[in-house]
Amino acid sequence: MLHHIKRLEMAPGLRVRVMSPTLCCAVIAACGDGSAQRSMIDVPSSGSVAPSDPLAPDGSAPTSPAQECAEGFSMNDADAQQLFDYAHVPTFDFFLPEDDWASLQQNARDEQYALARACFDGQLIGDVGLRFKGYYGSLYGCFDENDELICPRLSMKVKFSEYDEEQRFFGLKRLNFNAYRHDDSRMKERLSYDLFRAMGIVTPRAAWAVLRVNGQSYGLYGMVEQIDGRFTADRWPGTPDGNLYKEVWPSDADESSLLAALKTNEESMDVSGYEGFAVTLREAAEEERLQVLDQYMDLDYLARYLAVDDAVANYDGITYFWTDGASHTNHNFYIFEQAPDSFVLIPWDVEATFWINPDHAAPPWSVLPEDCSETYPYWDGLALAPGCDPVFKALDTDLDRWREAARQLLDGPFALDAMRAAIDRHAAFIMNEALADPTPPMYASFDAAVAELQRVVPRLRERLEMLVGDD
Repeated sequence: MLHHIKRLEMAPGLRVRVMSPTLCCAVIAACGDGSAQRSMIDVPSSGSVAPSDPLAPDGSAPTSPAQECAEGFSMNDADAQQLFDYAHVPTFDFFLPEDDWASLQQNARDEQYALARACFDGQLIGDVGLRFKGYYGSLYGCFDENDELICPRLSMKVKFSEYDEEQRFFGLKRLNFNAYRHDDSRMKERLSYDLFRAMGIVTPRAAWAVLRVNGQSYGLYGMVEQIDGRFTADRWPGTPDGNLYKEVWPSDADESSLLAALKTNEESMDVSGYEGFAVTLREAAEEERLQVLDQYMDLDYLARYLAVDDAVANYDGITYFWTDGASHTNHNFYIFEQAPDSFVLIPWDVEATFWINPDHAAPPWSVLPEDCSETYPYWDGLALAPGCDPVFKALDTDLDRWREAARQLLDGPFALDAMRAAIDRHAAFIMNEALADPTPPMYASFDAAVAELQRVVPRLRERLEMLVGDD
């Protein structure tokens, strides 16, 4: 019994649902003939049928209609930069039994890996772990009250070392494929990361790829480098083994939250360095907190980070504190502990950028409100004023670095001509794949989304000019 997603020409408000179960034979697809690399999936070695054929002529499960994958060059030790600088948009194929694929979709929120055979532009990679990924807006929000899938596709994560610890892909253990549910241009994340990188911020690499599962195209995805131990070893070759934490903020960090957020060195579980930073910050008098922050984090780096975050209007980053009344949290960042007195902020998941939402009424981080208990509407929830957080309250006592960084950004990588050229360049690179994407757009066509990007940049520049002009 399988669940299939049926793609529809969607009128406004019409949702794509998982259809009722239908009987189908499991389809197992082959990448190559299996002679050079033995797969954990038992796949036929030859032959193909159309995707609508339930059985091959001899009654066996058909192979994928996609081109069979062949042994090619070794991709284990290739430089990851080659992948993100690829001359065209590559295609990834994933093959797994149809009942496994249906189960993976049905249980997407569990974020458990399933065994799949992977190919890259027609060349065999091997057996990998494939799962869905995301958070409220990109995963949990894709299921309705009846637990039916209502999104035409979901973001995915691939773990190349899941079944073979030594297997790598362009030197990587993992790779993310973002569905960009809220970005029909597919460019906001790449543009944001490019700006962070241009301002000297340690940033994951990003490009694009087409994804197919058992021969069916799910369209154009963002391809984003995983922030993990291999990432830190590449960016900090002199101190590659430091602790990496996901989404634990200095003003809120304690031992339990740090242990839960630790993404490297899980065997040693020593979080005393970050814990010491957090305790020192919290216990310092308000007039001393900027000095404490300077002892543990590079204030110039923070200024450049915030200048970019403000420029792109990042609505789901470090300056937005969700609250349920009892607790609060900000999202989409990593912190690397280069040394016990040196912590570096890394941006993550920057799709919610390059738009101005007047309904998000929280003041900017550089403004301290009179009442820090006040909450502000924020999508379907509430947010607190970021200026009340001890980190931002400390930074607010000296805004000169941030203003200087913002002006450098406005005159350099965020200049109007530079941004228009970047948008045009990326649009030309992905245009064919974007126009051929079989999944329905969320808001507008690709061309309309690109045009809107061009229109919003001058408004974002005006917004940043207004922010830094405040005294």
